Amino acid sequence: MAQEQWEKLLKFNCTGCGNCCRDTVVCLTDADIQRITDGTGKRAETFVQFYGEDEVELPKRSPFWITFGDKFVVMALRSTRGHCVFLDRENRCTIYEHRPVTCRQHPFDIRLSKSGAVQHLSISRVVDCPHDWQGGLTKRGLRTLLCWNDRQVTRYFAKVRKWKRMQEVIQAPKAFLKFLGFDA
Repeated sequence: MAQEQWEKLLKFNCTGCGNCCRDTVVCLTDADIQRITDGTGKRAETFVQFYGEDEVELPKRSPFWITFGDKFVVMALRSTRGHCVFLDRENRCTIYEHRPVTCRQHPFDIRLSKSGAVQHLSISRVVDCPHDWQGGLTKRGLRTLLCWNDRQVTRYFAKVRKWKRMQEVIQAPKAFLKFLGFDA
């Protein structure tokens, strides 16, 4: 897609349909969990769910995979009746100010140049999105969001690698949350 074509995507505007909060798995980092627990007072175990290989489509080598013995899982937002546990009846996010960075970045796939400028932008087609074109996003804002997500994910992946090297730890969801510093 030529630059002038993808720059039109900066006019993207969410209509609040809630489709992206249904039938999707939103992987979490420990920083996402911390932001949600700090902002809502909820305990991690009330909104974190671990999904197995048969429930998530991720590359086998994705660093989001956590091991519990010989089982591979990803840590994500809990789904209730086919939608995010934080989606209300009006299709609004009840933790909008504290939502995961992945949710903030959705529906964009952003690629930066070597100099750090937004080089390419596209819209993910994970779910139907009846957006409109009245928005006012900036390349700087998207770059900031992507860099925030990258820093957060890099720190989390280092913790996952450390977890995988620990042989003496109990390989269970509650133990992993405790390892990350959350009471479980």
